Parts: sequence; C-alpha cells; structure tokens
Amino acid sequence: MKLKYNIDFVEDKSVKANIKKAISLLEKSFYTHKEVSSFFLNPFEISVLNDIAKVNNIEIVFLSCNDKSERQIFIANPYTDYIEKSSYINVLEFKINNISHPDVLGALLNLGLDRNDIGDIYIGDDKCEFVVLNKDKDFVKFNLTKIKNEKVSLDFKNDNILSISKIEYIVNKGFISSLRLDNLVSEFVNLSRSKAQTLIKRRLVKVNYQIIDNPSKIVEENSLISIRREGRFIFDKVIGKSKKDNYHIEYRKYK
Repeated sequence: MKLKYNIDFVEDKSVKANIKKAISLLEKSFYTHKEVSSFFLNPFEISVLNDIAKVNNIEIVFLSCNDKSERQIFIANPYTDYIEKSSYINVLEFKINNISHPDVLGALLNLGLDRNDIGDIYIGDDKCEFVVLNKDKDFVKFNLTKIKNEKVSLDFKNDNILSISKIEYIVNKGFISSLRLDNLVSEFVNLSRSKAQTLIKRRLVKVNYQIIDNPSKIVEENSLISIRREGRFIFDKVIGKSKKDNYHIEYRKYK
C-alpha cells in the first residue's frame, strides 16, 4: 500500500523538493509505524504535509517554540501524547549590538547548517534568539562565536520558548488594472510594471512562501507577498472598482 498524495500544484521547485523530502519521512513512519521527526517547514509546506498525513491516516503533530512561529517541524506517530519540545528543538540566545536577522541567518548557514535546520529567528532590542534542531544545538552553541565583527556568547534559553516579535503594519490602498502579480508588485514598491516583471522573472518574489516567476499569475486576496530587499506585504482585499474598471485594493506592509 502506497502513500496517497499529489503535489503537482506546487509551483516552486525548491519547495516541491522540500515537500518530497518530508514525504519520504512520512513514508518511513507510514511503513514502520514508528516515530519520525522532520526538519523545519514553512507554513505552505506545513499545510501540504498536514493534508497528506490526514488523507493517509497518519498521526502527526507540528512543533514550534512559540504558538506564532512560522517554521515548525512535524512528528509523525509520536511515542506519547506528551511531547517534550527540548528533545526535538531548542532555543539559543545571546546579547546583540547592531545585528540583524540576515546577519544571524548568514552566520548559521556559514557553519554548514542547511536552511531546513534553522527555525524562526527573533531580534529584540538587545538580544537575539533562534531555534535549531536538537541534533545541532551543541555544535551551534560552541561554534557560533562571531557574527559580522561582533563576538557572541550563546546560551540555551531556560524555558525553551522563543520570544514573539510584535508585528506592525503600514496600511495602504491603491488602484491596479488587474490582480496579476506584476501589477501588485508595481503598486507595492512604486516601480514600473516592466521593472516589477524583471524582479519576478529574476525569482525575487514569493507568494505564500513559494517563489513565483510568472508575472501574469493571478493573486488571491489574503496572500502574503515577499519581495527581496523590499520586505513583506499582505494583499488583503479588493474594496471595489473605479469608474475606469480598475481594482481598488487594500494591502499592508510589514514595518
């Protein structure tokens, strides 16, 4: 009996590869009836894996170090109802001075970790916290000693709970001729449509965590759009239409 799934709808090749890798872990759990834990998944990947597990009647639990974490791992066929998070994922923390999210992620990748080995990263006023897989925690603690030109000293966070970043938005409204991705990107970052198309074709734009390189893709309301070096935006809704039949839209930009 084979696992039932169809992932032809996944547009991003790298996301599809990640999902296939995660499916292989689900298959292992499915055939052996033993507990299997995964690497970190983004919200789109989580949704796909959750659906596949349900269709195949596989018990699955998603685990993170706070309830609002984007990146989570799954445990299939868990041994017990009580799951000790520290056996799977761990929060490390250190004091910072002028260090950004990309700096921390880059330093972790430079250690040889894969992006799938790293969970959410929190940047506060004077500290940084990030989540790694249990298998990597000691390696990271003792080998991550410098970020940019700043020395860092890592400790495990006692409660193993990742701090939650307060998310603030700037609310905007605008008019676009259609709900194509290039029109939305043009509106969001105040670029010409041709330049927006170039960004998309260069694979610098994600829609709901998938890289989309098709400028003509129609985007649905409540979609998250990430534009490299420009930030994140939420296309909330169409408010109405103008006399010229343009769409009047409302959207938010992450501060």
